[in-house]
Amino acid sequence: MKVQTRLALFCSIVFGVIFAIISLLIYGLFYQNTEKQIYNNLKKTAYISAIFYLEEDELNSKDFEKVKDQFDEFVSDASYQIYDKENNICYGTQQPNIPADILDKIRNEKSLSFKTDGFRCYGIFYEDNQGNFVVITKNKEEELSMQMNILLWILSASFFIGLIAIIGLSRWVSHVAYRPFQKVINQVNSISTNDLNVQIESPETKDELQDLIDTFNKLLTKISETLIIQKNFVSYVSHEFKTPLASILGNLEVFSMKERTSEEYMNLSKKLIQEIYQLEGILDTLIIVSDLRKDSDITTLVRIDELIWEIINKITEHYPSSKIKVNTDIQSEDEHLLSISRDKTQLFMSLFNLIENGVKYSHGNAVDIHIYKNNDNALCLSITDYGIGIPPEQLENISKPFYRADNANQIQGSGIGLSIALRILEKNNIKYEIISELNKGTKITIILQNTTYL
Repeated sequence: MKVQTRLALFCSIVFGVIFAIISLLIYGLFYQNTEKQIYNNLKKTAYISAIFYLEEDELNSKDFEKVKDQFDEFVSDASYQIYDKENNICYGTQQPNIPADILDKIRNEKSLSFKTDGFRCYGIFYEDNQGNFVVITKNKEEELSMQMNILLWILSASFFIGLIAIIGLSRWVSHVAYRPFQKVINQVNSISTNDLNVQIESPETKDELQDLIDTFNKLLTKISETLIIQKNFVSYVSHEFKTPLASILGNLEVFSMKERTSEEYMNLSKKLIQEIYQLEGILDTLIIVSDLRKDSDITTLVRIDELIWEIINKITEHYPSSKIKVNTDIQSEDEHLLSISRDKTQLFMSLFNLIENGVKYSHGNAVDIHIYKNNDNALCLSITDYGIGIPPEQLENISKPFYRADNANQIQGSGIGLSIALRILEKNNIKYEIISELNKGTKITIILQNTTYL
């Protein structure tokens, strides 16, 4: 059953129950009030009848005329009986007679309301100089039943008309209320698994529906990011494996040019094993930064200055004309800051890509690497190139995979290296800052907060 149908059904049931309860209360209260009013009128009629028949000799003509007017007004259409002490009817209608036990009860209680033979009756005990009498006034039961039946028909008709109206209104209201949900369903159905970079339009209703849509949009963003990262994983691998594979291939090609001694074979084996271990470490790092596995907890004590020189040696093999200047501005008493506890492979990949980018986009200018301590006593590393720079409006997009600034199209590259480098820094909670000016260069500052010292 659809929500809007269930809502209409629920509203109809609630209305039916509430209306039925209210109708019962109205019916009951009307019955009680009408019955009470009938008995009050019968009581008044009984006293007027008693005065009219029994007090004529004690009233002057003027007062009796007033009583007669009231008698004609209230009693002319009513049934009444006046019984003497012998239970004989002195005045009024003859049939039917009231049972003697009821007459005796009236004499004892002085007044009594009761039902008998299809009549509602009210009796009073009236003492007069002519004797003691019982005055009975009657009203047919069917008169009250007729009024109650009319009320019952009115309430029943109101119930069914109201029920039909509430069903129609409920369906209309539920349709209006359900319309935003239907709109969301249509938008969700239009989402393609090939393109999750979409958002459901928020209704801006400040209610639970907007909360649901905002939550779903956040989920879509996370799924989209995860799928993009997974799709880019192969590209990451090809990009990062290029350097060690080229090194392995180069060594094997050179080694195969002539016969080698056992010692040379041994040295080559050691070198290739080292390269393979590096490939394994790169693969683990790529899996981690691609969110395909939880963060690595493999940390070692790394000397930043030694790591920088290792990276420079690697870059020099591929860019022989590169110019990289290193300035280590750390005093002897602060030398312990150079040793930090991190995953060496991840840190190597990040810094290698950042320095390599500096070399590629510097147009042959030198790249300055500065290692220093900031005012917070934290180790900092800045990489500055004096190349093409990055347009200010495109600076916020450089961390996206495959994104390249407009002025970088003339330089070979895939736009993956920088995104990997920054992703690694973010995964390791390492703060960084990028400042760039078009045609003047780019400066990347990395703050290597550390609590483990050598």
